[in-house]
Amino acid sequence: MNIRTSTPPMLRQISVRAAMEILLHEGSTSRADLAKKTGLSKQTMSEVIRTLEESGWVRAKGVVSGKVGRSAVTYEVVSDAGCVIGIDLGANTIRIAIVDIVGNIVEEIETGCDGRAGEDLLHYISSLVDIRLKKAKIPHSKILLAAVATPGVIDPETGMLSLAPNMSEIASMDVVKKLQEVLRCDVVIENDVNAAVIGESWKGSGVGLDSVALISLGTGIGLGTLVNGKLMRGAKGAAGEISYLPFGADPYQPESLERGALECAISARGIVERYNDGNPANLTARDILLRAEQGEPKALATVRETARLGALLIISVDAILDPQKIILGGNVGRHPLMVQFIQEALPACTRRAIVVQASALASRSTLMGAVAIALNQVHNALFSPQDLPSEMRLPISAQ
Repeated sequence: MNIRTSTPPMLRQISVRAAMEILLHEGSTSRADLAKKTGLSKQTMSEVIRTLEESGWVRAKGVVSGKVGRSAVTYEVVSDAGCVIGIDLGANTIRIAIVDIVGNIVEEIETGCDGRAGEDLLHYISSLVDIRLKKAKIPHSKILLAAVATPGVIDPETGMLSLAPNMSEIASMDVVKKLQEVLRCDVVIENDVNAAVIGESWKGSGVGLDSVALISLGTGIGLGTLVNGKLMRGAKGAAGEISYLPFGADPYQPESLERGALECAISARGIVERYNDGNPANLTARDILLRAEQGEPKALATVRETARLGALLIISVDAILDPQKIILGGNVGRHPLMVQFIQEALPACTRRAIVVQASALASRSTLMGAVAIALNQVHNALFSPQDLPSEMRLPISAQ
């Protein structure tokens, strides 16, 4: 389904937007209450409701009695009139959520990539989506949009992925075009850490904050930032690529040029190599964190050194952006021991009181961000004038 084919007439769009914001955020409401809350006349609201009913987005829910015995029909958004898909496409893990137009999660899955790469991986994602749609008895025609969060940056002209060394197998293809082919719907792509900070702002540790930063430490590292409620992208969409900050490792080494000096030092791979004196090992960063929890001196020293570099990163981000809060995400960054050691290291290198907190959504932050992006674009395309400077607010639904 094309999300623009059922758009109500433009002359009604401002009124439609006002009514839909109430219905999406507060649930079923009578026409009289909608008119009162929006400041529109009852006649205008009746016309708005009729337009939305004819378009299939709103329906009568029931009848409530008034204070003087009069009854009023209440209206609600038709939650199953359409759905969006959020996808967190990582180097090793895929997370998918199918969400109705109100924001309720209908289906959610997390699975490994199992060695799949390139087109094979994208076709696998398509098959997972189809299975879940079939399970939920949702026809494919009701998909309004899919938002895919992935490491790196997508070139808006070529659709190709860059700055994602862990996803090199799909870097040579037009990812946007290929995803639209396999998913058979419109697709938008966002950087995974940008999506994560949006997810935390919607449902996690950043709720209610206008300026917040999320630092992700895991297989790779990255920074997502909201400034005055707006995502900070940069001139080429590469704002937040902190992997390439020139400290932690020698920035002049070939690997630093490829992966970034800081990523070489504090990513999961860097932690393993630090623990094993610069050599690869049959261990994971998670194994080392577990050993540190158990009190192993070498593992504790490794984690503390990583946290010391993480503290310097946090000070750098705070000095440049001055966010209200810095959220730590990723499998490494949100680990309680890493959060503790970073918080302990900060007073030794800054006098500023920097608020640092672990991600509340944990591994779901990027997925929830992808869902939020898809919902926001669909709501604005369907129910808001395209030239209106502000966007509709996302509804807060159950996690």
